Amino acid sequence: MAASQTAAGRDFNLLALVKRVLRSPFTTLALIGAGVLCGMYAPAVAHALSPIAHAYLNLLKMVVLPFLISAVIFSITSMVQDPNSVRYLPRIALAVLVVSVLGVALSGTLSLILQPGEISDPQSRIELGKFINSQGAVSTDLQLPLTPPVDAGEATGPLTIFLNLVPSNVFGSLANGDAIQVLLFCLLFGLAVGQVPLQSSLSFARVLDTVYRSCIILTNWFIWALPFATFILIADQTATMGPEPLKLMGGFLLVMGLSALTVMVVSFGLVAMRSGHSYWATIKAFQPLLMVVITTRSTVASIPWIINLLVERLKFDQVVVELLAPLQAALLRTGAIFLYVGGVIFIAQLYGRTLSIADLTLIGVSSALLALTTTGMAGLVILSQMSILCGYLKLPFEAAFVLFVAVDAVSDTFMTISSVSTVTAATAAIAPHSREAAQPEADELPDEAQTAQESPA
Repeated sequence: MAASQTAAGRDFNLLALVKRVLRSPFTTLALIGAGVLCGMYAPAVAHALSPIAHAYLNLLKMVVLPFLISAVIFSITSMVQDPNSVRYLPRIALAVLVVSVLGVALSGTLSLILQPGEISDPQSRIELGKFINSQGAVSTDLQLPLTPPVDAGEATGPLTIFLNLVPSNVFGSLANGDAIQVLLFCLLFGLAVGQVPLQSSLSFARVLDTVYRSCIILTNWFIWALPFATFILIADQTATMGPEPLKLMGGFLLVMGLSALTVMVVSFGLVAMRSGHSYWATIKAFQPLLMVVITTRSTVASIPWIINLLVERLKFDQVVVELLAPLQAALLRTGAIFLYVGGVIFIAQLYGRTLSIADLTLIGVSSALLALTTTGMAGLVILSQMSILCGYLKLPFEAAFVLFVAVDAVSDTFMTISSVSTVTAATAAIAPHSREAAQPEADELPDEAQTAQESPA
C-alpha cells in the first residue's frame, strides 16, 4: 500500500513538473528562438512539420464558435435579468475612447522618434529597390478564399460595412466561421432569451453551461501541445519569409514591437492590480494565452483563453467577463491602430514626405475609426485598408505594400498581442473581482457578531 502511494506521488510530481516546464515563459522563449534557428538553417524540416501545426490550429479554432455561442448567450441572458448590468455600457464606450487615443499617441510618438522610414544608407536603398522589383507586379486587389469578388464600383462606407455584419442565415455564418455575424446573432438571441420567464429558460441555461464547461475542458487538453506547435509555426514562418525583409523593415517592426511590449507591460500591471496577484504571478498566468496568440494570430480564437484566464485563474466575475471579452474583442482594435499609424508614417518617411500637425491629426483620427471596421478581417485585408489612409495624404502605397506583405507574419503577431492584451486589461478593469463581492459580506460580520453578543443567552 505504501509503495503504491509512493509511486502515485512520483507520477503526480512528474506530471506537475512537466506542466510547470511547458507553461514556463522561459520555455516559450526558448522554443521561439529554436523555431527561428530551425527556419533559418533547416527550412526543409520546418516546411515538413508545418501540416502538424496547422492541424493543431484547426483544433483550437474548432472550440471557438461553440464557446462563443454558449458564453455570450448565457451572459446576455443573465445580465438582462439583472437590472444593474446597464452600468457596464458607458464603461465599454470609455474604454474604446481611451484605448484609441492612447494607441494613436503611442504608435505616433515612437514612429516620429525612431524614424523607421528614414534610410540614409545608399546601399540599403538599392537593396530595397531590388527587393520591390523582384516581387513583380504589385496589386492590392486581394481575393479571399470562399468569398465572391467585390464589385469595384460598389460604395463601401461605414453604413455598408455595418449592414454586412447582419447575417441573412446564421447557420451559413456558422458554417463559414464568420465570428462577427455569429456574435451579433448571439447578442440578439440572448436579449430575447432574457425576456423569457426564468422557469422556462432554466433548462436552456443548463445546456449552455454544459457546452461552456466542455469547451473549457477541451482548451485545457489542447494546451499541452501548444509549445511544440508554436515552435513549428515560428520555424515555418521564418523559413518562408527569410531574413531579407526583416532587415529592410527592421525600423517599422521595432515600432510595432515596442508598442506591443508597452501594451503588454501596462496590461500585466493593470490585471495584477485588479486581481490582487503579484506582477510575476500575473505574467505566469498570462503565459498560455500569449502562446495561443503567437500560434493562432487571431483575437477571436483567443477569446476562450481570455475568459479562462480571467475567470478560472484570476477569479473575476464569470457572467461579466463572458459578456465583455467578446464585445471588447470586436471594439478594442489596438493592433490595427498601431499598424495604420506606424505604417502610414513609415511610408511618408520612406518617400521623404514631411507631415504637418494637420496630417498627423488626420492619420490619428482616421486610423482609430478605420480600426473599428477591421473586426473579423484577415491580416492582409487589414493591411490593404492602409491604402485608404495613404489616399487621403496622396502617398504611394502600391510599392510599399510588398514590404508590409513580406513581414505580415511578424507584424500580425504584434497586432494580435496588442489587441488581446488590451481586451484582457480592459475586461479586468471593468469586471468585478470575487474578492470585491466578498468584501461587503466581510464588513457585515462584525455587526452580526455584535448583535449576537448583545442578545440574551
